[in-house]
Amino acid sequence: MIFSNFFKAKWQHKDSNVRITAINNDLDVNTPEHLVILKDLLQHDESELVRRTALIKLADFDIFLNESENNTNKKIKEFSRKQVTQILTGEHSISLSKDKKLQYIQTANSLLGLEAWLTSETDTSLVIALFDKINKPQLLMSVFSQKPQAEIQHHLLKQVTEKSQLEKLLKKACNEDISAKITDKITEIDRLIELPKTISKKAQLNLSKFLALTDVADYGVMLSKKVPLLDEWQSLLLEFDYLAKEDRDIFIAKHKTIEAQVEKLFAPKAEAYQQQLIAEKLEQEQKEAKAFFNTEIAKISQSLTTAIFEQAEVDETLFELTFTSLMQQLNDSVLSNADKGYLSKALKQEQHKLTQIPLIAQSVTDATQLIAKISQLALPTNNHEFNERQPIFNDWLEQWRAVEKQSSGVLPESITNAQKEIASSWNKGLAPFVADQKAQLNQAQKKINELKRIISSGKFNIAFGVFKRIEKIVEQLSEKQKIRIQKDFDAVSEKMAELSDWEHYIATPRKQKLIEDIQQLVKVPLDNPNDQAAKVKEYRQIWNSLGHAEDDVERQLNNEFNEYCEQAFAPCRLFYKEQEKIREQHLAARLAVIEDVRAFSQSYAQEPVDWKHVDVQLNKFQQKWQSAGEVERTKYKEIQAQYNDLVQPIKKLLRAYNDENAVLKKALVASAIEASKSDDVFAAIQTVKGLQNQWKNIGYSGVKHENKLWKEFRAINDTLFSKRDELNESNKAQQQTLLDQLNTQLDDLQNIVKTNESIKELDVSKSNAQGILAQALSIKPINKKFVHKIEACIKEIELKVSYIHSNKDKQTWQAIFSVLEIIAKNEMNVEEMQETEAFMQLSTAWKKRLTDVAQQSKTVDRQEETLKLEIFAGQESPESFKSQRMQVQVQLMQEQMVSGNSVDLQAGFISWLQKGSINSTDLSLIERIKPIYC
Repeated sequence: MIFSNFFKAKWQHKDSNVRITAINNDLDVNTPEHLVILKDLLQHDESELVRRTALIKLADFDIFLNESENNTNKKIKEFSRKQVTQILTGEHSISLSKDKKLQYIQTANSLLGLEAWLTSETDTSLVIALFDKINKPQLLMSVFSQKPQAEIQHHLLKQVTEKSQLEKLLKKACNEDISAKITDKITEIDRLIELPKTISKKAQLNLSKFLALTDVADYGVMLSKKVPLLDEWQSLLLEFDYLAKEDRDIFIAKHKTIEAQVEKLFAPKAEAYQQQLIAEKLEQEQKEAKAFFNTEIAKISQSLTTAIFEQAEVDETLFELTFTSLMQQLNDSVLSNADKGYLSKALKQEQHKLTQIPLIAQSVTDATQLIAKISQLALPTNNHEFNERQPIFNDWLEQWRAVEKQSSGVLPESITNAQKEIASSWNKGLAPFVADQKAQLNQAQKKINELKRIISSGKFNIAFGVFKRIEKIVEQLSEKQKIRIQKDFDAVSEKMAELSDWEHYIATPRKQKLIEDIQQLVKVPLDNPNDQAAKVKEYRQIWNSLGHAEDDVERQLNNEFNEYCEQAFAPCRLFYKEQEKIREQHLAARLAVIEDVRAFSQSYAQEPVDWKHVDVQLNKFQQKWQSAGEVERTKYKEIQAQYNDLVQPIKKLLRAYNDENAVLKKALVASAIEASKSDDVFAAIQTVKGLQNQWKNIGYSGVKHENKLWKEFRAINDTLFSKRDELNESNKAQQQTLLDQLNTQLDDLQNIVKTNESIKELDVSKSNAQGILAQALSIKPINKKFVHKIEACIKEIELKVSYIHSNKDKQTWQAIFSVLEIIAKNEMNVEEMQETEAFMQLSTAWKKRLTDVAQQSKTVDRQEETLKLEIFAGQESPESFKSQRMQVQVQLMQEQMVSGNSVDLQAGFISWLQKGSINSTDLSLIERIKPIYC
């Protein structure tokens, strides 16, 4: 036993240092036996340093990986994990192929170290594999930003479904293609968000149209509308998966209900509709049958016509067979009795035509001769020719009708067209003469009646003139027309013969009496010259109506009457001469108005045109014109035309302006009516107020439209404002109740906030307060005092959360520095340090950082890093480091000018921490930087 111990190998020595030396000097990894020994030492040696030395000696990735998971020593596990991470990130002397790395990623059981590897990895396929393996959605944003390769970003995009995240990624896109894909995804998300609303609207519209079918009276119309609605509904059902189940079930239930209503309502009409379809089918069959028989009859007629014109031989037997067959088909057809009778008559006419072929052929010859005969007769050019040729034309028409009847309707089209053209030409040529003679006949009848009235009233002198005109009209009438009025004409002729004998006897004493009357007017003239002139005129009219006196005194009486008329009218001439002077003054006044209008017409059109001023000026001109007084009639017409020529263009432009304003104001009235139909009264009022402002900016629309349009517009405004007042009154109590409820909720919330120290619960309280604020803002008018109270509560919550965060950060930093002091003093190992209260309250990230520092063996000088932190924080450094601080400060300023990066104290501390191991020499540095964070 002693002998065997004496010859034990050095790697089996009790002293761990001897074993370490043996591993380094005696064992070779290339020797299989030594390899087994090294692996055994790595897994079972009691010394952590021996195991570490064996691990370093083996220096193999698979071994590092295995020991990081299976080694019983925690420190060896940690060391192995670190080596694996360094190899994977390319920080180790051992390097792996890309395929090896991919294999590792696929088979790795632990995610430890993969995040750090992902951060440093640049290979596209490895980055994608690592991200998928880690499977942490929170890493997506950082990886997308730090890895601006199209393939990586494209892969990451497939995993993003939130719009807010896509909008952030859009800012980090590496190229336009990625940007376009992100934009497309956002668009699709928006579409999917809006899709339920769109589908709901379509479904609601479909249901509304479906329900509207119950108002349709006609069953056929209902069916024509129902089919496309059902097709549309089936298409919508395919999209219902995008709706919430509750909404989907509601729509389907509504559709079933409406469908049942429609079926129930139209059930009695369904049978009637089927009968209607049968009737329509029968009607269509009758139309087709009628068309068939008409075509066949037309063919027979054409055949007979061709035979007649070409004088061909007709096969009467064949035609008779055809007639018999068609008659049998007609009797068996679905046609009505009326149609059968009509078509049967047409067939019989064709049968009759078959027996009349010689006569029909003769009628064609006679028709041709008639055309030739009338063509030789010219149209009349005066009343005499008209009276001669009209009877000839009428006789020709009678002959033509007889020939046409004999032809049985088979005259050649050329002959019938020629007849129509000739008849039309003659009718047009005779029409003026017929109209003229008719007018003369009417005039003669009127004049005879007028003459009878004149004779009855005793105006015999006038009667003679009327009778002479009647005689001239009668001479122009045709014999036929003379016969129509001969009786009346003979009666008045006889009466006028009697009156002629009495004229001289009656006129002489009357004229003598009228001379006495006018002689009296000369002696005693009337006070008013106008009345004097009117009286003279009246006597002249009476004189002219008296007729002829006896021949021996006619001339004397006429001379006396004329002389007295001149004497009676003399005072009137003086008066009218004075009136002429006044009219000249009036003329001058009117000419002055015309000049004013002319000057105004040349100046008013300067832009911008003040149409209100134009309207005022036109009214002034019109008032001056109307008050200017009378002017001689001939001159008045002339100056009135000048005035109108100047005023009318201005009035036309003014009317156009007024009409344009009327159109604009009608549009405003229509807009106001449309706004008044809105259920949102307040929005409608805002719209109408805008319309009121527009109304003010529109000019006058003319007397015809202005008041009417304003009354309509004002009525709509008044109605809307009345609705608003009613709504305000009805909603006021409800709003106050709601405000009271919200105020109670806010008071309860404030009480909760005062006693709550949980950030999560405070965030919930803030969300509730914001909800109360949203409700308060929705109440119109807004209660500003209550809104300020809510905003104060939200501010109080934010301040409290900020304070809690600040305290929590302070506690975290105190714990960090407590752990650092433990590490620096080397008071306990890593496992013991991890059990301390200060370490336990730290986050996972800080635990990992401090654990890594505790396991570091590399000694470093943190003096410069400490100075940087003091400079960043603006904290003074010890006097002994004054010059060194100055150098560091200059260096930092230069770096900052180049990079432009902002100062991050936490990142600076992490850099200070990860520089190397912490020992007792760092305690003074820890004390210097601790005030910066605590």
